[in-house]
Amino acid sequence: MLDDIKRYIEHSIDVKRAILNNDRLLMKIYQASQMVISSLRRRGKILIVGNGGSAADAMHMATEFCAKFYRPRKPLPAIALCADSCTISAIANDFNFEYIFSRQVEALGNEQDLLIAISTSGNSKNIINAIDTAKQKRMQVIFITSEMLGTGYLQKVDIPICVPSNDVPLIQEAHEMIEHIICLEVEKEYK
Repeated sequence: MLDDIKRYIEHSIDVKRAILNNDRLLMKIYQASQMVISSLRRRGKILIVGNGGSAADAMHMATEFCAKFYRPRKPLPAIALCADSCTISAIANDFNFEYIFSRQVEALGNEQDLLIAISTSGNSKNIINAIDTAKQKRMQVIFITSEMLGTGYLQKVDIPICVPSNDVPLIQEAHEMIEHIICLEVEKEYK
């Protein structure tokens, strides 16, 4: 009975250990935090997108920036574009679901802003469209995804962070850890 539970925990630890032992990936996580800080210093805001569990991550991350992570400090401008059901349903109804984020990036984003796209597979058309729109607006883009995504699209973003796994729940766990590390590094810069 406990074997399945232990096996799951071991697999989760294995994915996190693979990240821990990958200096190149750790540097990308650090660089992502510095890119967030740079955007905030330019008076930019952080736009975050994701579907399903990644939408929950996007809202969680935006909350960490706007409220606090570990300690009270000034609020940081971050918006989870998946949180407004009225806007999402209107865009999906009037245009198509694949534009629910790109229309918002087009409306709200500017050159000082940063887009954080979160996707376990990296193949969601609405995420890809948001990235394309952000790049058209000359925004920087951090893509938190996994090795499930081929390398071709990763060339379009400024910082790709690919979790070394193809197990969706374990990728999601690792994404939350990476998002927390970025929040931790950003919070160090603000009192």
